[in-house]
Amino acid sequence: MKLYMTTMSGNSFKVRVLASILGVPIEETHIDWDNREHKSPAFLERNPRGQVPVMEIEGRTFWDSTAHLVYLARSHGGEDWLPSDPLDMAEVMQWMSFAQDEVQFGLMWARGVTVYGRRPESFQGYLDDSRTALELLTWQLRKTGDWLALGRPTLAEIACYPYVKRAPEGDVSLEPWPEVRAWLARCEAIPGWFPLDD
Repeated sequence: MKLYMTTMSGNSFKVRVLASILGVPIEETHIDWDNREHKSPAFLERNPRGQVPVMEIEGRTFWDSTAHLVYLARSHGGEDWLPSDPLDMAEVMQWMSFAQDEVQFGLMWARGVTVYGRRPESFQGYLDDSRTALELLTWQLRKTGDWLALGRPTLAEIACYPYVKRAPEGDVSLEPWPEVRAWLARCEAIPGWFPLDD
């Protein structure tokens, strides 16, 4: 397995940390983001969206971190990270969708303005969506306890963690959200987890 990635990409981190937890070796190929390698013709052949991560698996190419997580979890994680029971799978998948909705359109895009200089016209909207994401996480953690789904770590944690952890980089403080901060710390204590910027 080869992963085209950057260390600044939260979506790349998701794949790397799950592989680490599961003990799955992957070949990491670092993309030169500053020199726009992700927009080069060669890279666009791998991913027409011009984004990382991209993963090559057994001669096939996948260009979405959710696809990467599903592959790793089902091929190497047994029933632990993405169970095959339809109801349990749905419970995990709703949080993976949450990561691509409220977390992405709030926390991730706010960081896009402050870190990457994206146009700030909708910055207040990103901050509003960030608050919604943190409210929903808090609501769930107050209801379920330590984890987002099934009472144990699942792909829900992997999918949601990176851009929640990096919320302060988008001018979104985590200080008012103690349940969320405690959840982040529990994620970081999972064997095989490593720091976000490694």
